[in-house]
Amino acid sequence: MTAAEQALFINRELSWLEFNFRVLHEAFDERNPLLERLKFLAIFSNNLDEFYMVRVAGLRRQVATGVHSQSADGLSAAEQLSAVNARVADLIGLQQTCLHDILLPQLENHGVKLVGIDELTPDECRVIDEFFEAQVFPVLTPLAIDPSHPFPYISNLSLSLAVQLFDPATQTPRFARVKVPKSLPRWVGFGRQNQFIPLEQVIGANLGALFPGMDIISHNVFRVTRYSDLELANSEEQDDLLAMIEEQVFQRRFAEVVRLEVETGMSASLKGLVIEELRENQPEEMPPLGEADIVF
Repeated sequence: MTAAEQALFINRELSWLEFNFRVLHEAFDERNPLLERLKFLAIFSNNLDEFYMVRVAGLRRQVATGVHSQSADGLSAAEQLSAVNARVADLIGLQQTCLHDILLPQLENHGVKLVGIDELTPDECRVIDEFFEAQVFPVLTPLAIDPSHPFPYISNLSLSLAVQLFDPATQTPRFARVKVPKSLPRWVGFGRQNQFIPLEQVIGANLGALFPGMDIISHNVFRVTRYSDLELANSEEQDDLLAMIEEQVFQRRFAEVVRLEVETGMSASLKGLVIEELRENQPEEMPPLGEADIVF
């Protein structure tokens, strides 16, 4: 196919991102009700998760296996990944602007506010501490990482806290992971009407209870996205197809990580620890996580 003919085609992956941009645009549209605009932001994020789990993961596998075929518009898998990363960075920037500069201030004007742990009064902190002790602490499973305790499995799209510790007894730094439980509401009330604090900040403020005797150096939120497509071979038997789907669904829980999202402000040392541990758990045949796979 000549260059002139390739120019007639639009890249499938970039075209999909432009579709998701139209979803994001609905969140900016003042003609939509405020809560509907927030829903469009959530839909945009969910769409992007699926895009990484299937489309981006597929491109990364093409690069890893040395596939040199080009898309109809003449781009290799590596070139498509580069273009996707650049466009996604732009879209994430727009999403953050919409949320923090437009929608959250408008929510606050209607009496609904999301606050940080440092904005609470001493009495409100006690309410949060009681909530943590009664409902959060019993369902947490903090995991410290050392030679005898390898890095735990991180499930797809789960929210976790990466914790940097220091052990005064042995004078050694430590690293731990705490999963934010999905069984509890993400937004926690603390006494003010229609004001909420993120659950991960409640956990972060009480890490001392999870790691007694340890000094808490820093902690930040992170999330991983794993390859989640189904690869089904041709099968004429219905029972074989069902068994194949069950096996694929089970195996994709442990598939390679294709994206790492980290909280803005995470220290370089803590981010490096998370990346290093995830790289060690990647299948050898898959490309390691790089800077382009990290989203802030």
